[in-house]
Amino acid sequence: MSSFGFYKKVVALNSEVHRNLKIAAEKGNFSYAKDANAVMLTGMEFTDVSREYPIVFVRADDGTLRPIALLGIRDGENLFVDENGKWDARYIPAYIRRYPFVMAPGGPNGMVVCMDEACPALGMEHGESIFDAEGKPTPRMNDMIQFLQQFQQEHARTDWLTKQLDELGIFVPQEANFDTGNGETFALKDFYLIDEAKFGALPEEKILQLFKNGGMGLVYLHLASLGNLAKLTERLAARNADQKKAAAEAVTQAPASLH
Repeated sequence: MSSFGFYKKVVALNSEVHRNLKIAAEKGNFSYAKDANAVMLTGMEFTDVSREYPIVFVRADDGTLRPIALLGIRDGENLFVDENGKWDARYIPAYIRRYPFVMAPGGPNGMVVCMDEACPALGMEHGESIFDAEGKPTPRMNDMIQFLQQFQQEHARTDWLTKQLDELGIFVPQEANFDTGNGETFALKDFYLIDEAKFGALPEEKILQLFKNGGMGLVYLHLASLGNLAKLTERLAARNADQKKAAAEAVTQAPASLH
């Protein structure tokens, strides 16, 4: 499974250095995420995400288990972003919506607002200002900062809840094979699912604990979301069919070569 980060050049946002910076993000254009086949999730998103995407878990380098939304089967391909940058789903994960901004460790408060300096929507000439004449964040930027802070808080809470689940020993490593129906097969590896048998065998006090700490909802929404794995196969098959059709039409419409 490929990395799901699409930030290229992250730098700390500075009211002096970036005083005249503007953002002219094209509304509804998610081309920056077209290569992301998975993104991190927070627990508060599970309800919305489970209706659209499979929720699985991966282990970070430090051994921490984290939930992600699968957006594609092949590395470097997001099946929910079309060639025009349009997102084809009702809910867009917060990890996607916060771009080009992000919180990162640093500063006197432990976290600092950063941005992807390589984002083409950022510049000095066009768009909406990030800071006002006094160097204070504009209303739009203040909203984004609050969004980033909420995301960070929910991310920490989700890490805690996932750790509680992991300590119960109910996760099992998995790999999935996908067949698009035209002879192409793909495999996803190195992800984890909750084993329903192990979950069902938990003692009553552990079940009660999950109800109290909020973990039970994550379990059921994760399991319910796995039905969306088949939808990924359907999306890939449809995309392959469209690409083959476009290629065939291009050949048909090409002018005859001169002899």
